[in-house]
Amino acid sequence: MPTPTPFKISIPQTKLDTIARKVRDFDWIDVPQGEHAADGWSYGADQDYLKAFCAYWLDSYDWRHWEEQLNTLPQFTVTVSDIDIHYVHVKGSNPDNPPLLITHGWPGSFFEFAAVLDRIANPANYGGEEEDGRDVIAPTIPGYAFSGRPQTPMGPRAVAALWNAFMRDALGFDGYIAQGGDWGAIISGWIAFDHAKDKKGGCIAVHLNFFGVRGPLDPKTEEDEAWMQHSSGMQFLETAYMQVQGTKPLSLAFGMSDSPVGQAAWILEKFYTWGDVRNGDIESAFTKDQLLTNLMLYVATDTFNTSTWIYRGIFEEGGINLPPGETITLPTGIASFAGETVYPFPPRTMLESGYSNIIQWTDHEKGGHFAALEQPDAFVTDLMAFLKQAPTE
Repeated sequence: MPTPTPFKISIPQTKLDTIARKVRDFDWIDVPQGEHAADGWSYGADQDYLKAFCAYWLDSYDWRHWEEQLNTLPQFTVTVSDIDIHYVHVKGSNPDNPPLLITHGWPGSFFEFAAVLDRIANPANYGGEEEDGRDVIAPTIPGYAFSGRPQTPMGPRAVAALWNAFMRDALGFDGYIAQGGDWGAIISGWIAFDHAKDKKGGCIAVHLNFFGVRGPLDPKTEEDEAWMQHSSGMQFLETAYMQVQGTKPLSLAFGMSDSPVGQAAWILEKFYTWGDVRNGDIESAFTKDQLLTNLMLYVATDTFNTSTWIYRGIFEEGGINLPPGETITLPTGIASFAGETVYPFPPRTMLESGYSNIIQWTDHEKGGHFAALEQPDAFVTDLMAFLKQAPTE
């Protein structure tokens, strides 16, 4: 069995100094003016906001403080299938409960879960019941932050297989529950389909806050048609990043790798568009420190490039559709957040074409794509309610 090694984040000061110099020396660009650019984000990242963001980055943001905060999380690395996996493992108050495997996406990171992991693992510390606790494991996808870089693009189905080996062979768990949003939802969906528990162990339930792996989408009602029309519009307006990252990721990376400001613009625009942002103010959903800490897990680790490879990997794997006639049969929980406007869940009857055992569906009025970061209370409440109903073996 592979041996986990304790891990602490320690970004060299020379790296921090280089980032600061590049931010300080960035040459600002010409941007459109006029009514179509009135909200600042119409053509992409808002340069006025980005300038203020970078000034804060240089003069007020304290990476060492956040590095120390992240290092309060119990972090480890372990090698599985020749890939180094970085992960957080919070021991829970009731080890008899099956552990929770929770996975981030792009352009997020394990930082999204920093405020919720112990609340799930040790609920009695937050007014809950000790018996509801469990171990919680939050790995970093290969190519991101402190995990190893794959030699070639890994798609989410390959990551699902890696995660299953990680949980069973490296950590020694017999059964576990998977949770995720964004890529984490797609990875968790493939875990639930390909690695449902057998005699050797595996996944026993799945909780999702993003529409990933799916069955056939055959609209039958006006509500279905409206969702299809909305999704088609979003595919046209909001997925250019996916086409670039899924076809020519290196062309993008060569342009971004030497520019912390460029990476900030690319990533912040997604937080603005995908988060539950109110009145055009990105900080109605996220603080600058949250945005910067997540961003630094790309910039300071030089992983903007390899983090995008998973988009090419999914194209090479064949996509996100289940085989014809097949469904995910494990108990499934759905947390639908109203601010998830680009990739919303379809109506339940459509979703059931791919998930035949939905035991919990909750519609949340607030929160978007980065649910655990945006609405940690609602996220924890939803997930804990699902875990109470989920199987224990």
